[in-house]
Amino acid sequence: MRAKRMAIIRMIGLGAVGLLALPGLCLAQAAKDSALINTADLDKEIRQFLAREIAAHVADIKSLDPPPDRVVGALTTGEFSWGTFMRTLAAYSDLDRTRTVAGRDVIPMIAKIGPIELRQGGKTWAQLYAALALQHFGTDLNHNALWQSLSPDEKVAWKSLLDPGRFYDLKTHRLIHLPENYFGVAARIAAIDFRVGLITDRAYVDDLLDRAARQFTSGALFADDALPTGRYDRYSNEYARAIYDAAVTAGRADIIKAVAPSLKEQMRLWWDLLAPDGYGYSWGRSLGAISYMDTLEISAFLASYPEFRPAPLVQLASAYYAAWRWLRSDFNDQTHLLSVFAFGRGDYAYITKEREWQQTTAFLGKLINAHVALIAILEREGVEGFPASQCRSSRYIHVSFRTWNWKMGE
Repeated sequence: MRAKRMAIIRMIGLGAVGLLALPGLCLAQAAKDSALINTADLDKEIRQFLAREIAAHVADIKSLDPPPDRVVGALTTGEFSWGTFMRTLAAYSDLDRTRTVAGRDVIPMIAKIGPIELRQGGKTWAQLYAALALQHFGTDLNHNALWQSLSPDEKVAWKSLLDPGRFYDLKTHRLIHLPENYFGVAARIAAIDFRVGLITDRAYVDDLLDRAARQFTSGALFADDALPTGRYDRYSNEYARAIYDAAVTAGRADIIKAVAPSLKEQMRLWWDLLAPDGYGYSWGRSLGAISYMDTLEISAFLASYPEFRPAPLVQLASAYYAAWRWLRSDFNDQTHLLSVFAFGRGDYAYITKEREWQQTTAFLGKLINAHVALIAILEREGVEGFPASQCRSSRYIHVSFRTWNWKMGE
């Protein structure tokens, strides 16, 4: 038995030497087999796309009193549609360092959209996008151009819109008729509210974050989205990232530490199952274009937090590029919309015609935020270019050492 075990150890040791060389070999092969994407050229391409498309949507909104039922031909009456657009417009204003888009001052537009969402009963994502929009103009409300532009009545409306209590019951510590992943949304809203000074009760924020992070602080690696039944899909990854982001914003080092093991494991799973074209999740809810948007956001998150990277930065950049290329190909330049309802395309019950515009502007907003983060880190780490196609060596290293652990346990 001892001789057998030693033979296995020698074999694994020799294999490990070869495996450790795989990342370099894989990257070299990827560079040989596919074009190298210049980081600066990609940045220029995406910025030009965003400038053109954001302008097209803004130009088609003639008035917000009342808000139009359609923009670029798509219905605007779906859930959190205006909140999604508000966040995208604020993010673009921040990206381009401008208040003017298509000849319009974006701050009065955003100011009016908050009360629109409030009147329509906007909750959850509508609230988070409003918080993110406000934050884009600064965390000091005394110098925040958006907040300072609001009338007293508009400030009251915005405060109401930004209240997590619209869907979280503090007394019972429960969400109001929502799945568990919405704790991540509530936590992010509360953390941003606290950061900008709309909530001054630290105990309230800590209480909400403690409840939101409970699955992870209890040791779960994957979040059950339908306790106690059991439901696991892309929302588990999004939930973990949301809690981590809220903890960073609120300065909760204990929650940051508690969520880290989940993020490490979930990112390995995401990377192992990521499709060559950038499709991130092939199971559960919210399939379709949103899974490519996930890849944009996850790649940027991993660039920002290297301790969770399941692969080198250049490989993550290639995944980001693959998802961008799919989404860009799916985008219709004539309609200024994603092709979620193109002929022959199926979709899912919750992506109704009323949410076609929301899906498109969600893509634009997610692309802006992910792109800003990723490009800055590529430049900081000196990545001037990367392979167009993904290199997946880390998958085999991960699987091989799992096999090794199993063998050694015989």
